[in-house]
Amino acid sequence: MSTVQAKKDPVRTYFCPIDRIGAREIQQMYGLYSSFYENTSLDIFLTDLAKKSGVILVSRKEDNRIVGFSTQTFFNLVVDGKRVRGIFSGDTIVEPAYWGNNALANTFYRRLIIERIKQPFVPFYWFLISKGYKTYLLMTNNFYNYYPKVNGNRPGMDERFRRITEAYCEALFPEAFDREKMVLDFGNTYVRLKGDVADITPELAAANKHIGFFDKVNPGWREGHEVPCLAACDYESLFRSIVDVPWKWIKKHILGTHRRPGTELDPKLARNRAAAKSPAPAQADWLADDEDSLKQGGAS
Repeated sequence: MSTVQAKKDPVRTYFCPIDRIGAREIQQMYGLYSSFYENTSLDIFLTDLAKKSGVILVSRKEDNRIVGFSTQTFFNLVVDGKRVRGIFSGDTIVEPAYWGNNALANTFYRRLIIERIKQPFVPFYWFLISKGYKTYLLMTNNFYNYYPKVNGNRPGMDERFRRITEAYCEALFPEAFDREKMVLDFGNTYVRLKGDVADITPELAAANKHIGFFDKVNPGWREGHEVPCLAACDYESLFRSIVDVPWKWIKKHILGTHRRPGTELDPKLARNRAAAKSPAPAQADWLADDEDSLKQGGAS
């Protein structure tokens, strides 16, 4: 089945609490996971999964086969004497043939809204860690106030965001967190992306400031180092998105002017596009042609 054909296959997405995930789902999730990562095993996958609150599953309607998933954890923190809430995303992976589907993105955004309105006056954040620049781009392309940011945020905001980031890293990964470098180093045996998945060439880093910045703040990404990130799910972002999201859609689908520098330099992306035009089955690559939303296959 080619990439273009598979994109037309209907899928369904839903949030499943961790205690309701069955053996069949776990087996299929691990099959996806192991196709993107090395230095991993079923035990490692299960240990990490057990720490999560639930999983957003993407399954093909015709046979219920899982073609994507995103693990989620909800928790509270106290930072500077004030309570904050967060949703932590672990691995987010979608089969390459289904990169053109918005289902995962829409379900994730619904989860953000649901958690946001549960306690509307408590600051709420999306926490994520990224060992590859493409996951980092999911944040930069979809949020306004986030950390770390290439040109920084408003005065005082970066300092606040850093303290919150330190707090969740110390809560979740105390043994791996390097406070000075603001990276997570889990050691040489930690899972990492396979081969040249999400490779950063000098040309790519120079053409896209966000990719170049990621390479700067996480120089050990090839060894599996993770950069901890934070995105504010605030009301400022909500109101800005009411204008920006429709305008982006118009530029992309009507005007044809929506472009980001550097993406055409990604060798994996070029092969994806070539495979999509070929009648041969597409190979398992990692990024869709468009990085605008969380619909893409990805891993942290």
